[in-house]
Order: sequence, then structure tokens, then C-alpha cells
Amino acid sequence: MILLNRVDRWFVLERPVFVAPGQTYWIDRDADVLCIDRGDGRIERVPGFMCR
Repeated sequence: MILLNRVDRWFVLERPVFVAPGQTYWIDRDADVLCIDRGDGRIERVPGFMCR
């Protein structure tokens, strides 16, 4: 399991979130959210913001 609070130094999450092995995640830049496919039919969306 990994705890994310930032992705690639440029997308900062509003709150840390755990991602388990086998789960995938990506950033929806249009909505400014981190999407996590939990593998059980649910996609969790965690708000964040781009930093420059």
C-alpha cells in the first residue's frame, strides 16, 4: 500500500489517500481530481490542485 499526498511534484491532493497494490490511478486534469480505480467497480475521486 502507498500513501499519496502528491503526484509527480505538480499535483497536490487536498488530503492524503491510500492506494493498494493492483489499483490504478490517474489525474483528471479537467476536473482537478485524482481518480483511483479501486478494482471493485468503484472509482474514487480525490480533489487536488496543480502547482507550478
